Amino acid sequence: MDLPNNSNEHRIFANDYAYQTLFSKIVAIELPPGASISPIELSKELGISRTPIQRACSRLAENGLVNVFPQRGSYVSLINFDKVYESFYLRNLLEQAAVRNVCRLPDRSEIVFSLNQTIYNQRQELDHKNYIRAFDLDNRFHHLIYDAAAMNYIEQALAYIAADQDRIRHLKVLSELRIDSTLEEHFKILNAIENGNADEAAHNVYLHISKFAEDMSAIHRKYPKYFSNWTADEDIKIAPVKESFYNFELERGRKE
Repeated sequence: MDLPNNSNEHRIFANDYAYQTLFSKIVAIELPPGASISPIELSKELGISRTPIQRACSRLAENGLVNVFPQRGSYVSLINFDKVYESFYLRNLLEQAAVRNVCRLPDRSEIVFSLNQTIYNQRQELDHKNYIRAFDLDNRFHHLIYDAAAMNYIEQALAYIAADQDRIRHLKVLSELRIDSTLEEHFKILNAIENGNADEAAHNVYLHISKFAEDMSAIHRKYPKYFSNWTADEDIKIAPVKESFYNFELERGRKE
């Protein structure tokens, strides 16, 4: 790997590179929950010194993805159920707002085509067991909705708190859980958007996201040691709350 020549640029690049690499490895379960993080091995693998890796561990500790124990080392944190629940609850509200915004577009042909193509490609990757690529396409499906809704900043803010959620989603794909039903849920969201039916689109988003309770239970049964806490299956649920995000926009318009 070629690093910038300037020493300050080199340091910043190495720090960011170490952070992004570790973050990706943790979220993709290449470094599973509870795994020890070896600065020596990662230094050799990434071609950088141990210092940026140690700094990356400190940053990831702030995000709750790494536990740093003095004199003992750094370890990938276990999945926190409460954090997953909160991020899914927020995603439920925001994505309903996003699809409602998309359904208001006068011309939805481009977004419909892109969503349909993404579902098709995801099906192909899953059939060939290309799970990482399939996960990326799953993310792309939801990104396309936020992008068409002009809610990119909200999508970025949600991504910041959704790392544990994404670890669950990666484990779901790797475990081949609910593949057909997940794609069918995507198709229902797509069809509602194509028809411009905002209520149906928002309801299908809720049904899709609320399935995380079923996914979480199945993942916990398969990987119980990956979790730091757990709630009984019957307590896992998301209330069918309709989004009220655009009430703020209405109030702002009145003030202006």
